[in-house]
Amino acid sequence: MLNKVIPRTEYIGKLKGFRNNGLIKVIMGPRRCGKSFLLKLFQQELLKSGVAADHIISIELDDLLQVSLREPQVLHSHVLDHLKDESVHYVFIDEVQLCAHFEEVIASLTKRQNIDLYVTGSNAYLLSGELATFLTGRYTKVEMLPLSFKEFRQAVLEDGLSEQEDFERYLQIGSFPALVRDRDDPEHIDIYYSDLIQSIILKDISWRLKLRDTETLFRLCCLLSSNVGSALSTTSILNTLKTQKVDISRLTLSTYLNALVDSYFVHRVPRFDVRGKLTLRSEEKYYLSDIGFRHHLVTTPVKDYGHLLENIVYLELSRRYKKVCIGKNTQKEIDFVVQTNDGFAYYQVSQTVLDPKTLERELNAFSGLKDAHPRYLLTMDSLGKGRNFDGIKQLNLVQWLLN
Repeated sequence: MLNKVIPRTEYIGKLKGFRNNGLIKVIMGPRRCGKSFLLKLFQQELLKSGVAADHIISIELDDLLQVSLREPQVLHSHVLDHLKDESVHYVFIDEVQLCAHFEEVIASLTKRQNIDLYVTGSNAYLLSGELATFLTGRYTKVEMLPLSFKEFRQAVLEDGLSEQEDFERYLQIGSFPALVRDRDDPEHIDIYYSDLIQSIILKDISWRLKLRDTETLFRLCCLLSSNVGSALSTTSILNTLKTQKVDISRLTLSTYLNALVDSYFVHRVPRFDVRGKLTLRSEEKYYLSDIGFRHHLVTTPVKDYGHLLENIVYLELSRRYKKVCIGKNTQKEIDFVVQTNDGFAYYQVSQTVLDPKTLERELNAFSGLKDAHPRYLLTMDSLGKGRNFDGIKQLNLVQWLLN
């Protein structure tokens, strides 16, 4: 199956908005989510908009033909030597961490008024502290995710399957762009995830934390993957690991969790008191950056697809809004509270509400709220979509993802 170009229009739009804003654009996200490819797509957009080709300077430091540019002085001089005039030049540096002291190089380049700079790199290096130290206030972070369901659907449309069938594939295959090509090859998908998980644990986190033994970290990844969407505290994680005969201190566990969040393996979502309008730090939830990790780290079959649907909804809300939290409504819980331009919006997720008792339970999560912010109930049901329960709109989850 031939490689298919997947236009990452959401992220192209963000880069267009950040164009010539005077800040370095640092593109970050999970390994293999398409950061390097995004740079190439944006370069094509610049050419279409009328930017001259000789005003686009593209550097790929993982290309052996450009290995000499891994020396900081050589890289710095290379960029300056390619500046044609005083008009804006667009500089792209892929895998910037391969250049020693890259922080100093990009900090120096930003002093030139005619350079608009875009970089990508390994999370292990970009998140190790040097970036913030050298570039405080001088960079914009563009965070990428793997494919949304809308992007996945567009990429596989030629297969002629229904929206529902494609969504079931999306649940099983995962959302990394390379998997579109191999969607009919389960063996290759298994190899892909095995290699990716090892890369995150061994190449990113282990390097950063200087770990020799990765077994405990691997166990933690499995635990988080099997408890997607469940409220977890440090104490509850410690107790679970102890039952598996894993001895780890509270401080070390906290370090590992932070590293997994920084590497974009998981997203840590805080609680938000919808009445007191306060962010709470107890019993946060963890969602995977790609639900395919769950299938490849947890051997037991999925019993409750509700939490996987929650995971997908969380990622989609993260694409659409800047802040996403879990809602605490006295003793009840609203799955997600998002901050919008007009205030807040509330989302409840359920696989099905065809059972009246289930419907009543899900609607009850909103009870007692006095504000008029939008409220949504997302389900897989086709029957009942479009209903309105005193301001709570029931929507079909798959169609909402494609909207």
